[in-house]
Amino acid sequence: MRKLIYFVLIIPLILAACSHNSSDDFGSFNTLEEMDGLLSFQSVCSSVTDAFLFPENWTGEDLDIFDALPDEIFLSMSTCGLLETLLEHPTNRNTGPWCSYCNSLNLPGVTMFNDRLKAEKAAVELFKREDCFAVLKSKYLTIIKEEREIDFQIRYFEMLLASDMCMLALAENEKTQLMAMALQKGGFGKDFLSSTPYIMIAIMRSCDYAPFISEVSAKLVECTFGYCNLNDYDILKYAKQFLTDLSPLIVFKI
Repeated sequence: MRKLIYFVLIIPLILAACSHNSSDDFGSFNTLEEMDGLLSFQSVCSSVTDAFLFPENWTGEDLDIFDALPDEIFLSMSTCGLLETLLEHPTNRNTGPWCSYCNSLNLPGVTMFNDRLKAEKAAVELFKREDCFAVLKSKYLTIIKEEREIDFQIRYFEMLLASDMCMLALAENEKTQLMAMALQKGGFGKDFLSSTPYIMIAIMRSCDYAPFISEVSAKLVECTFGYCNLNDYDILKYAKQFLTDLSPLIVFKI
């Protein structure tokens, strides 16, 4: 039976919102620890057996075979299988605002990512599923808990979370939870290709969060490697403010 667990974040969120002028770390934002205690978190995708996996020495012919798969194949996959298919696809590591094969710095990387995603049959089906957010949340919490070193698969997954398709699929309460997880993950200043800020930007834009829209959003300039003038700490400040303003009381459904 489903039940509602009310997760009170007032004090830690206020502390987090006030930490920008000090260390700008996440020591006072204990969201993940509190999530673990309340949700007794277990991965919902601990065993995936129906994903489409490429051979280790994949070829262009393998890509053609995958692209030619009928819609029915993806309709029959579990939601976990769809996500695993996207994460394990060998060319997805080269997509996103870090476009490693592009020869122009003026290409709009984020727009290119979203346009390509619309043509991904696995992605289209994934974001139609009722348990889509449960699977995405489980994967993201697993990455955070394991403190995995940033790699191209994690960057791709975070861009998946920040995509237009994901924002259209998620409810406001789910976006609020995703924002809390993104803040917990952090990672700013550690990696030039960090994709965590893109989740925060996408959420604030999709929720039409006025302070961010008026002060930051319109000033972001898109290029091949993301937003050329992205200031991580500005994004961090408004993300904390968003979470405090929008929902000091977050409702988790399990």
